[in-house]
Amino acid sequence: MAEEKEEKSVAGSIIEWLAHGIESLLSGGGGHGNDDEESFLHRWFSISGWVDFVGSWMISRALFIIVIYIPTFIACAILFPDFPRLTIGWLLLTLPITLAIGLIAGFWGTWVWYVQSNFIFRYTNPVLLEVKMPTDVMKSPRAMELVIGNLWIRSSETTFIDRYWNGGVRPYFSFEMASFGGEIHFFIWTRRGFKNVVESNFYAQYPEVEIVEVEDYASRFQYDHHKHQCFVTDYVFESFHVDRHDERINAFPIKTYVDFELDKDPKEELKVEPFAQVLEVLNNLNKDEQAWVQIVIRSHLKSKWKKIVEDEIEQIRENAAEQIALGDNGEKKFGFPHPTEQQKEQMRTMARNLGKLPFEFSIRGLYIAPRGKMRSAEYTAFRWIFRPFANPNYLVMLRPRNAHNDFDYPWQDFRDIRWEHETHRYFDAYRRRMVFHPPWQNDKPNITSNEVLATIWHPPSRTIQTPGLQRIPSAKSAPPPNLPM
Repeated sequence: MAEEKEEKSVAGSIIEWLAHGIESLLSGGGGHGNDDEESFLHRWFSISGWVDFVGSWMISRALFIIVIYIPTFIACAILFPDFPRLTIGWLLLTLPITLAIGLIAGFWGTWVWYVQSNFIFRYTNPVLLEVKMPTDVMKSPRAMELVIGNLWIRSSETTFIDRYWNGGVRPYFSFEMASFGGEIHFFIWTRRGFKNVVESNFYAQYPEVEIVEVEDYASRFQYDHHKHQCFVTDYVFESFHVDRHDERINAFPIKTYVDFELDKDPKEELKVEPFAQVLEVLNNLNKDEQAWVQIVIRSHLKSKWKKIVEDEIEQIRENAAEQIALGDNGEKKFGFPHPTEQQKEQMRTMARNLGKLPFEFSIRGLYIAPRGKMRSAEYTAFRWIFRPFANPNYLVMLRPRNAHNDFDYPWQDFRDIRWEHETHRYFDAYRRRMVFHPPWQNDKPNITSNEVLATIWHPPSRTIQTPGLQRIPSAKSAPPPNLPM
């Protein structure tokens, strides 16, 4: 009886595996079988799996689909002579419906693009402010967290009329670092109408800094591909356990100043400031090189981010409570949670960020060198400039992606045509500070808290002794009130 039961069990397992395989094939990998089985079947026995595989080799996905479907259409026309007429008739029959829907959707998209562009052109009137740092900055990045938190503004998008008739857009700000031959400068780009808001918030926390309006360095610089060579990139959240295109990636923050205990009050010489490594990369440029970093932010209004973070915390708690399955039915048993150190760190960090203000953000970087003199070491260091804040095992890292990072194979470009095209696109997007609106719109910007943003951009404390950091010699202060007249 035991042998018969074992044979039935094996046979049942084979039948169940086949059933799950068929289900996975029909659903494109969406079955409920074993994860390894689903991964194998989805990758090699579904169209979406092959499209992903071809795309990983940087071959055009659209071209691959065309190559697949054109022979399929020809084969169907040979096997079923009426197939072309059936396809054309179906297209003509549905044309009035699809045409009407397409015209409505196209008109709506064009109208929103027009009114928003008109609003930005009429009311932005941008201004670039340089933040000159004093020699002694004693405060931790928590002060910068408060500055950024006060820029969580939702004006111009209050009502439907504001958004879709007047074209109102939320204020967005750009926090920038630029190195000109190793001389490092800090900038804030904003609407002129919010200049006083930015200055008052900054002076409230850093009264010793000096903020002055300056000419836009990005607009002043004229890129010539005969004289210059440029590397451009985005920096996006990426992790080892969540796909970067999955919205859940926004639940996991990088290592912040709290993790480095910069908010504590030890002796200055004992503090470990990861921001110093970022500034050292910018400091090590030659006199004829430049490097620009731009962090464009705006307030995040939806409650979806909060729900994503809460769901991830609950999932970790559930995994920590799961025990080994007991019994023949294979049901999961749950007990009191016993999280590992990694799980504790994840839950603690995510829960702390839930108490902060959420911002949408996107980061661009440009490294400019004379033609033929781009240094591979500096190029690599600039690509990974945010590595000091990485925590890819527990949480996430800011990884270079898109733009020039995608040119890994020789068939992707011919005579640097696409490389130069991407360079001009990023120069234009950088000058416009465009992320959330056309013509350079990021449909899925990352979302994080003001704690994270304050970690990667803040006035450097006196522990950072980078030679190229431009500091004012002394802090300004008001005269004593009891001076004789």
